Amino acid sequence: MSPRLRALSLLLLAVRSACLAVATEVTWPTSLDLRAVRAPEDYLQPTVSGRLESALFGMVREDGRRFHEGVDIRPTARDAAGEALDEVRAAMDGTVAYANAVVNGPYGRYVVLTHLGAELPVYTLYAHLAALAPGVKVGAFVSRGTRLGRLGRSSAGATPITPDRAHLHFETGLILSTGFNQWYAAQPENRRSPNLHGLFNGQNLIGMDPTPLLARSRVDLLELHRKQPVAATVTLRAAKTPDFVRRHPMLAHGDTLRAAGWHVEFSWQGMPLRWTALEAGHPRLPPGRWQLVGVDPTRRDQLIRRQMLAADGRSAGELLRQNVEILLTTAR
Repeated sequence: MSPRLRALSLLLLAVRSACLAVATEVTWPTSLDLRAVRAPEDYLQPTVSGRLESALFGMVREDGRRFHEGVDIRPTARDAAGEALDEVRAAMDGTVAYANAVVNGPYGRYVVLTHLGAELPVYTLYAHLAALAPGVKVGAFVSRGTRLGRLGRSSAGATPITPDRAHLHFETGLILSTGFNQWYAAQPENRRSPNLHGLFNGQNLIGMDPTPLLARSRVDLLELHRKQPVAATVTLRAAKTPDFVRRHPMLAHGDTLRAAGWHVEFSWQGMPLRWTALEAGHPRLPPGRWQLVGVDPTRRDQLIRRQMLAADGRSAGELLRQNVEILLTTAR
């Protein structure tokens, strides 16, 4: 067992019952009986590679070349035809923000909840469902543990998910911008590819490792967010306050009302972590719209593989450019 899997096993077994003074209550997102979990293989569903790490968050696919945004959870019950029977349940109290009942993308049938009452307003996403529960409608409030659907293998991806690999893709993170639809429509490569999922298109969602969340029954989501290390920083100019900052004021610092720009710290996977307001005339304001100003050298290889950095390891990569431009759509 790899060191990361060993740590995950200990985390799930030893920390699940931990309580925090100020925290959001969390429940496991499937009908899995946690009392039966003794090791990661009891709840992780790997890809066709068979490597357990491929079910985890991070650069775990295709020998570390492809990113996985969440955690894949295996079923524990099947019908006579071998199809999964496990229920998928809301991990936290929240509101149904999106319910896609058709198979028209790699997530297949999926549900997105928003958790505006948490310490940090996050989304949770439940993908590859066999079917959505009848009461899952946009705008509906759901309590943690509420049935959202049945675990399955729906996907319009290039490689079909076979019955033996049915799973719940579970992820949590932040929505980049309410201006995403305008950004998407402005990209020449999207002219023949309509945005079928609006703000809940995967390009507008940036995930964080959900494992620490799943390992606890109560969790401070803001504290989890703050524990992510800074890997890259940019400075940018903004005529208006980006809506990301308005939606997440707990991540902003300085005089936001007088900001002419921002110093933004990112995690290695592209998550905005901290925004510091820069007033007009501040020496750190970039000469143009935005620029990359700092990189953690210990994470350079990771940033390159994630395309946060270009292959030269010094300039901005495709994902960083995309995320910054999406964040700036409401700042013009």
